[in-house]
Amino acid sequence: MTTYQAISTPIIKPINGLCNLSCSYCYASGLKKRTGKNRMHPEVLKATIDFFCHNQNDIEFIWHGGEPLLAGIDFYRKAVEYQRVWEQKGRKITNSIQTNATLITFEWVNFFTEHDFFVGVSLDGPKHFHDRVRYYPNKTGSYDNVMRGIELLRRAKVFNGIICSISTVDYQSPKEIFSFFIKEDIKKLKFARVKDIGHCNDVSSLTILPKQYIDFMITIFDLWLELDNPEVEIRDIQSVVSLILGGNKRECIYMGRCDQFVTVYHDGSIYGCDSFPKTNVLNFGNVMDKSTLAKSNPRLEKFQEILRKRKENCRVCDWYFICKGGCAKDCYAQLNSIKPINEVCENLKRYFEYISVKIKSYGFI
Repeated sequence: MTTYQAISTPIIKPINGLCNLSCSYCYASGLKKRTGKNRMHPEVLKATIDFFCHNQNDIEFIWHGGEPLLAGIDFYRKAVEYQRVWEQKGRKITNSIQTNATLITFEWVNFFTEHDFFVGVSLDGPKHFHDRVRYYPNKTGSYDNVMRGIELLRRAKVFNGIICSISTVDYQSPKEIFSFFIKEDIKKLKFARVKDIGHCNDVSSLTILPKQYIDFMITIFDLWLELDNPEVEIRDIQSVVSLILGGNKRECIYMGRCDQFVTVYHDGSIYGCDSFPKTNVLNFGNVMDKSTLAKSNPRLEKFQEILRKRKENCRVCDWYFICKGGCAKDCYAQLNSIKPINEVCENLKRYFEYISVKIKSYGFI
């Protein structure tokens, strides 16, 4: 059995929720109000690197925001300098960063190239969809600047695909969205359902239901099959297909390891996965402390017990081998809930069943 460590994959928010955009569905809006322009200090950055490199050989650092580029390029130069110490001790380190791409310059591109960063971009499809939800504080759409940034990244071969949020704005247009990405030669895709609404425009109608999202993804799956281009990678779909075929390629939501992923804020505080709000019940400590303290934190132990009970409850399901109890945030009404939300669960089963039947009809299994 493959083992893993709790609190081993950090999602680092060096500037917390600070961002140069004011996207209408922004889940980090509350962080902007609470933290303003707080940035991670060098000593906290070093402690973060040391904390996660100390007791594991392979480490992925995921840099997130708000907009993580606002931390400045010198911040990341310092990060790789601290990482180099551990690489010289035999650690294998990778860096991934998720950006809105509006601040990308040749300097950033050269840095990412030199240090092998994987750069993902948030892009919500064609301009008329994207600019309705992803805009600057003055309501000017960000699409043109995002595409400019993507082009710079692509020329340098450090572009690692997009995350496209699906809301009431675009969920009824899967074919148009898919065709747009193919036309733009964007081949690494991830689609995410808009669930929680931010503050930026008091929009209360962007969230879509699980059924609407699964309908969208089923159409995307059919379009992907019809295209029959192995270079086009849709992360969620390929995880499900791989697992049905006996593989182990997983999105985090299908790993059953929700205690592995944690969020590190600018002050070094460690909380649960970035899907959760910043709540005290999921505060597992601080990177300035020894890792053993965080991993023996009573709140972590309680969270792990909840995860175990959820898996036991779901183990009888025919699709447990794929979802492993599902996302600890999205599939459950409350943190202490043991049974998943029926609406979410039933639509996931429908999704898995559809893909399974379809690939069987193609003779893959």
